[in-house]
Amino acid sequence: MPEVSADLIAATNEKCRRLRDLLQAPEILIMPGAFNVLSALLFQHLGFKAVQGSSSAIANASGRPDRNVGRERTVALMSEIAGAVDVPVNADGEDGFGGPDEVRETVRAFVAGGVVGMNMEDGVHGDDGLSLLPLEGQLEKIAAFMDARRELGSEFLLNARTDAFLALRDDPPAALAEAVRRGQAFAEAGAECVFTWGITDSETIRTFAAEVPAPVSVIAGPGSPSVPELQELGVARVSFGSMFLFAAVGGVKKLSEELLGPGTMTSLEDGLSRGEMRALIESRRG
Repeated sequence: MPEVSADLIAATNEKCRRLRDLLQAPEILIMPGAFNVLSALLFQHLGFKAVQGSSSAIANASGRPDRNVGRERTVALMSEIAGAVDVPVNADGEDGFGGPDEVRETVRAFVAGGVVGMNMEDGVHGDDGLSLLPLEGQLEKIAAFMDARRELGSEFLLNARTDAFLALRDDPPAALAEAVRRGQAFAEAGAECVFTWGITDSETIRTFAAEVPAPVSVIAGPGSPSVPELQELGVARVSFGSMFLFAAVGGVKKLSEELLGPGTMTSLEDGLSRGEMRALIESRRG
């Protein structure tokens, strides 16, 4: 793994503090899911205060299924994104890419790339579907995360994700109880934010946000409460997974179908102008 200079740590820590302040602010933090540098530049240009990296969108944009990119490519792309924009960039670290030792290396690699934090999930994907890593095992990984950032002198943030609502979807009361239990344990272990997805029910979201003693993040999409409603429910942060990639590819599909059908090009009117694209590219740092 590359050496991490004191100057880089200092510069990145300033962005870490900025993201921490945004998580603790009264206004909900909207974090769109970047899948390449251009999407991150656009999000910054439009006024989003921070950017989330989506591992599923990164994989899909490469023509690969979710969880099929790996740490090296993920770190490389997220580091390129972080170096191109001024806003804080949080990565999707999946499950840390392994056990506690791998988590330490993942933290070090992201910090070296100028990334300010990462998601880390407790879901285990197997032949029988999704299950949950035992809580004790996930807490060991969180402890490794904390040790790694302490050794670096970094303020790298942990967005600790529980997949309880997905793994236990057939038993909603049990899913909520387990999500709260894990969220409370993750917060006690030092997570700056606790993240879950698979829920759209307002009262379930409200209960989860009220019971977890840390800023809570949910993933939104079709069927979710609106952003103002999520804020009223107590949610501190909202992200969108692959939704922005889906929307972008949907635009390409719409234009393609128009060309293959009537042969017109009216869909191009919804796209960026050449000047707008040039301005985005010129806004890139570094």
